[in-house]
Amino acid sequence: KAQSFFFSDPMHITEFRVPLPVTVDEYQVAQLFMVAKLSKNETGGGSGVEVLKNEPFDDGKIKGQYTHKIYHLNGRVPGWVAAIAPASALLLYEEAWNCYPYCKTVLTCPGFEKFLIKIETWHKPGSCDFDNVHELTGKEFSSARSM
Repeated sequence: KAQSFFFSDPMHITEFRVPLPVTVDEYQVAQLFMVAKLSKNETGGGSGVEVLKNEPFDDGKIKGQYTHKIYHLNGRVPGWVAAIAPASALLLYEEAWNCYPYCKTVLTCPGFEKFLIKIETWHKPGSCDFDNVHELTGKEFSSARSM
């Protein structure tokens, strides 16, 4: 079963607003195509993407596609790094909840206990003029950076 969808740990928040020259629907098709292509092209020779789970989920509030992947980085780092780094430091775990147009991705590395990157993405039509698209609290919103 997938881990809890929400985290309560405080973290640094930076919002990036990226206008795209395509519609939200066109972007969704392109994104799915490129993720599949990248996974296929970057796998082999002991490196690449290992898909552990790829299944629908419904937590009662939202539903979508859950994926759990391991990125094997040993063939993607310089040889001297691979020689001195513990094997666990060359693995990147990705859990993703794709509820398009909302997506959440969590990256962890077993070699670094405190390493955690959480990416929440909204794909919205228009000219990037949404205020507080992630519905942050007052304190979170005032401390967030927007780019």
